Amino acid sequence: MSDLISKKIRGFRDILPDECEKFLFLEKCIHMIVPSFNIDQIKIPVLESENLFKRSIGEQSDIVTKEMYAFTDRNDEIVCMTPEGTASCVRLALENNLIYDRGIKKNRFYYIAPMFRHERPQKGRYRQFQQFGVEFFGENSFLEDIDLLMLCQKLFKIIKLNDVVLSLNTIGSSNDRKKYSQDLRDYYMKNSKELTDQQKITASINPMRLLDSKDSKLQDINASAPNISDYLNQDSLENFDKIQNALTNLNIPYVHDQRLVRGLDYYNDLVFEWKTDKLGTQDAICAGGRYDGLSKAIGDKNIPSVGFAMGMDRIIQLLDTESDQLIIGLSLILANNDRQYELISQIRDNIEYSRLIVMPCEKSLTKQIKQAVKNKCHFLIIVGEDEISNNTLTIKYLNNDRNDEPIHLDNLKNFIKGKEYK
Repeated sequence: MSDLISKKIRGFRDILPDECEKFLFLEKCIHMIVPSFNIDQIKIPVLESENLFKRSIGEQSDIVTKEMYAFTDRNDEIVCMTPEGTASCVRLALENNLIYDRGIKKNRFYYIAPMFRHERPQKGRYRQFQQFGVEFFGENSFLEDIDLLMLCQKLFKIIKLNDVVLSLNTIGSSNDRKKYSQDLRDYYMKNSKELTDQQKITASINPMRLLDSKDSKLQDINASAPNISDYLNQDSLENFDKIQNALTNLNIPYVHDQRLVRGLDYYNDLVFEWKTDKLGTQDAICAGGRYDGLSKAIGDKNIPSVGFAMGMDRIIQLLDTESDQLIIGLSLILANNDRQYELISQIRDNIEYSRLIVMPCEKSLTKQIKQAVKNKCHFLIIVGEDEISNNTLTIKYLNNDRNDEPIHLDNLKNFIKGKEYK
């Protein structure tokens, strides 16, 4: 290790095979679920204009001022590596006129993409991370909010992630937040002696960002801070009641957290987080809410919108699942037969998405079986002199006491499709 010319950059990480397998499993589940919610996939670029995030997230936000990887390119334009997906998705939808297509609504999109933020690395937080995001455009209805939360719950159920809790809140309209922010700012200024220098700066710029601080001293101060619920308009309150009632009827447990406000400036009304107690301080694995004014900040259209983003790196740390990929061992008894490579090719053509592990011909069958078991193969395909002569294969089961089973090579695909091995 000490002889390496260079090592990976701090905050970035290598994804090893076992983790890649979990990523593939999670992505497979995502691609399986989203069609039932009428969501179209998009792909967003790695680089965007810095101005996009200044206008969307806010010029004074931590992401813009401290965390973005921004630089001047060869055309003297300031660009940045994408720090979050929502603004990019809104830009993409507006620029490509995807909200309406020939009179048919195209207003639900999802993406899986890498994000980049120069944050302090810790468990569950990296400077490059994979994000799964969903954005709904065009409907100002609590039904859209509920559909989004149902999607999250369905995904967590399929991947067997049971120890997650939904926290939600409503932060009202922009006018509600202006009055609340001013009173909250005044409250923090009265307690300024208890704040750090950085907390004082945050309180003056965006005091709401201090509400969900993990700092124990600040949490004590927050206990007596004004509640946003006292500043909300009637429509926001009624809408939030509808959301809570719907969640109750759907048997989706939730916690109403009045200190939950989210860290980005563009949110309004519903905000939510799915949390776990398995990752320490980085407890949020999914977060989102409604952001009806973001499209106006980016373009010239005011489009009601709601969405979420999931940190896939955090989720796979919680997954305790084996791959559902079929793993097949191939035992070649004859090392020098002219047909062995032809057979390997034919077998690969017939196993589709399964994994094929070819055992070394130099080893005995007993050693090949041991290696197949070690590699978690579900069964072993044996090809010897008799099999080659008859164009057959011998199936040796490794997970049960079933007898060896001869099949014709042409029947291998149907054989695999008709079996369950887990």
